[in-house]
Amino acid sequence: MAAPYEQSAQQPPGSLGDLSNDAASNSCGARRALTHVVQLKDIHLHALHAIRHFLRTRSSYDVLPVSFRLVVLDTKLTIRSALDVMFRANVVSAPTWRSTLAEDDPASTKHDPSSSMYESRADGRPGFSGMITVNDIIHLIQYYYHTASNYDSASLDLETLRLERLREIEQTLDVPPPPLLWIGPLRSLAEAGEVLVRTHARRIPLLDQDEKSGIETVVSVLTQYRLLKFIAMNCRETSGLRASIGSLGIGTFTYAHLLERRRRTPHARLRMGPPPPDHASPYWPLQTATLDTTVFDVVHMFSEKGISAVPILDDAGDVVDLYESVDVITLLRTGAYYQLDLTIRQALERRPADYGDIACCTSDDSLANIFALLKLRRVHRVLVLEPQEALSPLAASPTPAPSLRRCDSTSSERMPIPTRAKGKLVGLLCLSDVLRYIIGSPQGSANVGNTPASSSTPTTAQSSENDSPSLGTPP
Repeated sequence: MAAPYEQSAQQPPGSLGDLSNDAASNSCGARRALTHVVQLKDIHLHALHAIRHFLRTRSSYDVLPVSFRLVVLDTKLTIRSALDVMFRANVVSAPTWRSTLAEDDPASTKHDPSSSMYESRADGRPGFSGMITVNDIIHLIQYYYHTASNYDSASLDLETLRLERLREIEQTLDVPPPPLLWIGPLRSLAEAGEVLVRTHARRIPLLDQDEKSGIETVVSVLTQYRLLKFIAMNCRETSGLRASIGSLGIGTFTYAHLLERRRRTPHARLRMGPPPPDHASPYWPLQTATLDTTVFDVVHMFSEKGISAVPILDDAGDVVDLYESVDVITLLRTGAYYQLDLTIRQALERRPADYGDIACCTSDDSLANIFALLKLRRVHRVLVLEPQEALSPLAASPTPAPSLRRCDSTSSERMPIPTRAKGKLVGLLCLSDVLRYIIGSPQGSANVGNTPASSSTPTTAQSSENDSPSLGTPP
């Protein structure tokens, strides 16, 4: 009687017994995967809170190196002289100083010396008067494009045009003035970061003021790069930022990429925003150009869209380079303004021989990898490309993001960083995006005055600005 019972106990392949075992195995695997994601989320949030605590306990003065050079330009300098000084000093921005009382406004208004931060004076008194940046040069080019009859007249005008007239040119172009702010060097990095995030500024001057005499001194300029580099070099908790930039919504991504991400992870917290307009580029809302686009056309993009970099695509739609607003200063350093009619291909050929490769990553790379990249090289933005089989998503341990080899480059000088020739564009990551996430929502503790200026890339709908990484997409 035992034999029939034993025979009936043996289930044929594919029977309900095997299916139940497979279901149990899949359920266990799903639970383990979910547990792993939750653990990574806890590690990520712990690292983020530790970094924010680190910023509250360090001052802006701590970021400054032991020895550094500071360039301050008098507002009586001509534009041509100022550009020469900036180029020789290898800087793309500098504080400006009014050395005499303005003739049009002799009034003098006292500022509260106990205030750590205020809108820069507009009353004509001698002292700190703001910053000159690449955006000012871009607006200047736009101004002469609309007003000058030829390049020679524009060049002659720059020989006499003074820095103090730059704000008049912005008013002519109906460009909102940048928020002219400063902060005390002993204020915390968290407070300085909040000002940078709230005003969409990329730099903020550090001014010290004598309490008795009220005399102020420009100590230095705190930039987004300096702040984030300081975090990368001195805060080891950055290695715990395991969530991917895609799941965190850090950066500006194409609408098509967000649609694909929603399809792959329908429960991820994505704010898609309005659909692109008719006849929009497949890379909307990113602005792109080709190698045959003129430099003038790209300068118009910089000025009208409030951006500072444009990805360059080839005929196949692959990214081959990145043209930045600082390239315009390099092109104009000789005063040959006719070079603005060059194509991007010709302008790239005029770059210095030691110009570095373009950093790139994928949306699956972790935020820790971005900080690892900041340790190795100076970068201000990172191209986000489609994953490549040869370059799979970087491991959970902090690894520098790969570098996009320039279209005219034959070898990579940065051997520790992997390179790829080109790829499909899906987004652009700027330092302002990283800083905005690290700082979080500003507390509004300081009065910043003017309307914020435009950010480095157009703002698009990304995942919700929450500290927690999405569980839908494992880091």
